[in-house]
Amino acid sequence: MNRQTIQSLIVSFFLTTGLLANSNSKDTVTTPDNKPLRTYTTIRLSTAKPVIDGKLDDACWQTGEWSGDFTQLLPKEGAKPTQDTKIKILYDDKNVYVAIRCFDTEPSKISRKLGRRDELYGDITGINFDSYHDHRTGFEFSVTAAGQKIDLILFNPMAWDMNWNAVWYVKTGLEDSAWVAEYEIPLSQLRYSSDKEQVWGMHVWRWIDRLSEESDWEVQSMSGPGMLYAFGELKGIKDIPKSRRIEIMPYTLGKLKTFQKEPQNPFAKNGNSFMGNFGLDAKIGLSSNFTADLTVNPDFGQVESDPSVMNLTAFETLYEEKRPFFLEGLNIFKFEMGDANLFYTRRIGHTPEYKPELGENEYLKYPDNTSILSAVKISGKTSKGLAVGVLQSLTANENAQLYSGGKTKDVRVEPLTNFTVGRIQQDYKEGNSTLGAIFTATNRFINDPYLEGLNRNAFTGGIDFLTQWKEKKYFLDAKLIGSSINGSADAISNPRLSSARY
Repeated sequence: MNRQTIQSLIVSFFLTTGLLANSNSKDTVTTPDNKPLRTYTTIRLSTAKPVIDGKLDDACWQTGEWSGDFTQLLPKEGAKPTQDTKIKILYDDKNVYVAIRCFDTEPSKISRKLGRRDELYGDITGINFDSYHDHRTGFEFSVTAAGQKIDLILFNPMAWDMNWNAVWYVKTGLEDSAWVAEYEIPLSQLRYSSDKEQVWGMHVWRWIDRLSEESDWEVQSMSGPGMLYAFGELKGIKDIPKSRRIEIMPYTLGKLKTFQKEPQNPFAKNGNSFMGNFGLDAKIGLSSNFTADLTVNPDFGQVESDPSVMNLTAFETLYEEKRPFFLEGLNIFKFEMGDANLFYTRRIGHTPEYKPELGENEYLKYPDNTSILSAVKISGKTSKGLAVGVLQSLTANENAQLYSGGKTKDVRVEPLTNFTVGRIQQDYKEGNSTLGAIFTATNRFINDPYLEGLNRNAFTGGIDFLTQWKEKKYFLDAKLIGSSINGSADAISNPRLSSARY
């Protein structure tokens, strides 16, 4: 079989200026409006740990210090908030404990609207930790006044991924002139260095729904270079043990489909079909800042179904990733070019690409997705600013069942395929500069001539560089990307002639 190759190279280069000012210097660290960076010093728990019930009457809350003096971000940036807010933080070897007291002179107007997880309803408060302290990734734990959890990963300048779901505990309650949130956040849900004394970035915020008002513990600015750059600092966490967390999550699925009976169709003659399946996710903490994730057959383990979409364009629909395995360390694998990312996880386990044409009196039972036999991922970041991510996944030979001439036979619709991704990125100058590289490979083991329309091997590679100077007023962002695809003549001509490439 004749083999051909298509290769491409893309170079992007951006030199941007802005009215942005924020310094990461350890000597003179300021906020976007040149105020001193806020710090909070926590203390180790010296009493019994609090009962998470939304009542701040535990003995531990009589220790430590409260911090307030929030600054309004919306609707009037820099103004004093209309209501006061206080925070207190404690810790032990396993958890961080947070109390937030949201004062309100009109408690009857506190908006307590019920909603689903990650929905922003009513009055809200929350805390975000940049536990790597690299000004690039923030782990947020927020809660509505009604007690609904909101957790997300925050990125600069003001972007977030709400598909991340951690294991943590929070309860809200009402006082005479305030509503309160009481937290227990396991250290196992965060990624941090092995330093004896930790310094984390910290952001605390409050939303008053009836006033459309946001206030922050640290000074934030809508015109700043990014929220994480303006985070305050959490100090005082000392001698916490290296995390050796192990999480195992098995799951099963049963699905019943009903449809109109078709007596002549052996796959639909009963008007229903039942499907059962099982899978397993596992997470192992290799250290406090590196995690290994393992999964078997994770595709049906999504917490939500994909929305229905009508696509009238030449381009594929890009869905959000919701599978827990692929969400871990997702920020480390990011290599973005505008709205696109060089690594799109939803292609692993996608719907099979080959669908046979049916003749008269032929019927087909077609799989919804390609089974992921196994996958492993290692991701994390060292205390010296080196981020590393490696992913390897194997998807199965996937067969459809074809009924023809009174007989049923298997027809391969997707070959055995291996996916590999490697990502590395190093921070320099206190995070003001980064240099990184990425490599991806897709390798299909094609043994059926009718599948030669698929490419056998696809490789991409890229180098990215970002540097900022003059207190982030200027920055240079450059990327170099190359790709190579090889396979049969049809496999090469198909992407060349695709309308997505017009």
